[in-house]
Amino acid sequence: MSMAAPPDLTSGGVPNESPPITFNLGPTGARGWVYHVKVDSSESRQILVTDVDAGSPAAGILEVDDVILGADGTGANPGNFSSDARKSLAFAIADAEARNPATLKLLRWRSGSTSTVTLTLQNLGAYSATAPYSCPKSTAILSNGLSYVYNNEDAGRYNFGGLTMLATGDPTYESKAQAAAHAMIPDQATLDQLQSDERDASGQVTWSRGHTLLFLAEYYLATGDALVLPAIEAYALNVAKNQSLFGTVGHIYADKWPDGSPNGPMGGFYGAVNSAGMPCFLGVLLAKECGLTNPELDPAIEASSRFFAYYTGKGAIPYGEGEPYIAHESNGKSGLGALYFHLQANRVEEGKFFAKMATASASVREVGHTGSWFNYLWAPLGAAAGGEEAVAAYFSRVSWMFDLNRRWDGSFVYDCLYGEGPNSGASYHDFKMSTAALLTYALPHRKLRITGKGHDAARYLSSADVAEAVAADDYDPDPRSDSQLISDLANWSPVVRKQAAVELSTRSISSTELSQITAMANDTGADSGSRAGACLALGEIGDSSSAATLAALLSDADNYVRFSSAEAMRYLPTSASLAQVDTILAAAASTGAPLYPMVEEDPLQFAHGRVAILLFYSGNAYGPKGIIWGSGVNGIDRGLLYPAIEAIAKTPIGFSRSTLGATYDYLTEADVLALSGTIVDSITDRAPADRMFSNGVRSNGVEALQRFDIAEGVPACMIFAADEGGGRRNEPLTLLGTFGGGAKDVDPDPDVIAFLETFLSDNETVDAAQASIDAINGDSNPTPLDPLKAIVSVTADDSTVTLPATSTTLRVTATDHAQGDSVFSWRKLSGAGTVSFEHNGTAAAATNTLTFTDGGVGTYEFEVTMSDSRGLTEVY
Repeated sequence: MSMAAPPDLTSGGVPNESPPITFNLGPTGARGWVYHVKVDSSESRQILVTDVDAGSPAAGILEVDDVILGADGTGANPGNFSSDARKSLAFAIADAEARNPATLKLLRWRSGSTSTVTLTLQNLGAYSATAPYSCPKSTAILSNGLSYVYNNEDAGRYNFGGLTMLATGDPTYESKAQAAAHAMIPDQATLDQLQSDERDASGQVTWSRGHTLLFLAEYYLATGDALVLPAIEAYALNVAKNQSLFGTVGHIYADKWPDGSPNGPMGGFYGAVNSAGMPCFLGVLLAKECGLTNPELDPAIEASSRFFAYYTGKGAIPYGEGEPYIAHESNGKSGLGALYFHLQANRVEEGKFFAKMATASASVREVGHTGSWFNYLWAPLGAAAGGEEAVAAYFSRVSWMFDLNRRWDGSFVYDCLYGEGPNSGASYHDFKMSTAALLTYALPHRKLRITGKGHDAARYLSSADVAEAVAADDYDPDPRSDSQLISDLANWSPVVRKQAAVELSTRSISSTELSQITAMANDTGADSGSRAGACLALGEIGDSSSAATLAALLSDADNYVRFSSAEAMRYLPTSASLAQVDTILAAAASTGAPLYPMVEEDPLQFAHGRVAILLFYSGNAYGPKGIIWGSGVNGIDRGLLYPAIEAIAKTPIGFSRSTLGATYDYLTEADVLALSGTIVDSITDRAPADRMFSNGVRSNGVEALQRFDIAEGVPACMIFAADEGGGRRNEPLTLLGTFGGGAKDVDPDPDVIAFLETFLSDNETVDAAQASIDAINGDSNPTPLDPLKAIVSVTADDSTVTLPATSTTLRVTATDHAQGDSVFSWRKLSGAGTVSFEHNGTAAAATNTLTFTDGGVGTYEFEVTMSDSRGLTEVY
């Protein structure tokens, strides 16, 4: 990381950020600031004192605006810091606490003068090599911390901190946990609501449900207090009945399906939020351990387990329904994954992988979206799911952070130099730092499922696994030889594979080495990670000769290889990829699959979605543009293009579908008519996954229909608008005003919103669609809209029926560009007698036998209307 020179605080320099992000200076009683870029403080050599607690070891010795230039806990006089000042202070604190008396010497600068001062800390001993196991210092810190929490802290948000009071099994603290648990038992009306089939749409509800359920289930399993069982059941059913079809939740719960059935796509602006969802599903698992047998629980566990298991071997579990995150940890979700899968008998390898990821995540402990508290909490507990050796390896690399977070009174402070969300204080959004820290120190007691109770030692990581995890965290590709880097492409860690691939791209790779990497990618006998790593390297190296290899792999049997080859091709010269466009389009068409039955190995079909990005992505934020995005479709073989677009428009991921948006803008009228069914469906049917990025294909689809004045665009756009909420509804409503020649970028009239409220309960005819456009754009002479379907001719086998004959056959010839399932309905407009139709309201009514039932003589007039399975327009 490139860093500017740090300011010299003794020569008028000031912090390079405002306000400065400060951190606790361990048990000294002071806070301070160091030079840093995000969490990287490696160039810092000074600590600016920003606060000193009265009565603390630093009181009377340090003052605000002092600068600490060095520290030593061995008894020697300190010199200037020669490496990271923050880490150096922490190591000096550890040295001091190991001695008796526990004296910490600081080199202090104050107002131009430098002197050595001494602070006296508590003698705690040194961390053992197996800490926090078999470690007197860890035991003392835990004891001090629990005493502080018991006497001074509430349980924090959702009473989640009550877990701390259960973590040792000490009855002294259990009463406080009991009070917290009993306070969370809902009244009967709330219990009934939680278990009902009504969608729970409260904001931020999943954060509450998951952490509440986790605490209550752990409380019951630790105490056997049956008073909380009804609440556990209610919360578990609430999660199960409100998760999405993929087993995810967001800041809110999933929508219901249009027919009212549960477990539809995710709602809300953000879609799925796994930091909220994973505690929910871990809670449901623990609810099962509490003895619940409700039939809704197992399918919920199966769905969420399938979703999270996809990321095994590929990366950390991401923010939402997105691709694997190439890091060892992501907001603690690797740690959560290790615990979640360790509790499932059929997910042994998944549990080991995420335990290994958590063990390898020490260097990213301070990193997290909106803050690092969940990383602080779950990563060490996840490493512990890999066994004592694994968590000891993790802890030995982060103990200095624990020591800096610990205050002189035994409490812990949440600090985060990363710069997102709250950066300091006793808690993170009222999640207590004492909870995150003390549960790690309580691991040796194994009193909770999340701290090791009932864990299966046969599923722990081996010593070799632990060594590989540490090596992955320490990995530096720079000194590795070419041959070593090629072997690293097969590393267990997706982070190492990526770093090795990037490093190879900076080397002068020989043709022999390129052939070796190509052979790895093609080796169907090798594991997925090895082949994926080779694909990534081919993409990073960017040699045009790799295009044919990667294009062929887009149809490989292994979904991870398909994903990786598509991603790799994005980084080849565009001309090389374009030479393979027919192969890519064919793969896009052939590898698409129906949503059900879900593909166990790739339920969201990320591999297929990546081909969409390779072809059509129009942005810049997520890598190179697609090779035929936008006007690039000109000249492409329509016999290959159309099936590819049709398949991609049905892929489950919103971001992948929406890559088609810019391409829709460049389709000709002939293209739009040929693809009209696909375009209409991509507007009316929101992608079931990845809600956050699902609108692009919908809005561009509306614009494509509007461009050619296609009537189905109006009701389709109204469905789009009805599917949105709040400000997100404005975009489709504005698009409505562009039909019939209306001006673009005009805010929707309130009358349109009122019209929308009644639309979905009505059958929208072409005339009604036209009328709605008139109301929207105020145009008294709008451009007429044309439906995609049309009745070409209506004939009668016998236009004159002479008694005693009483019947004839009516025939319709019709077209439908969108290829819906056509439905024909006949009715008598005039005539004296009564008539009946053999078929009506069915596809068979295109050829309909008419019978005169009472012999009425005279002239008859009949009308036939044509609708279809989409129900958007009706013509006659």
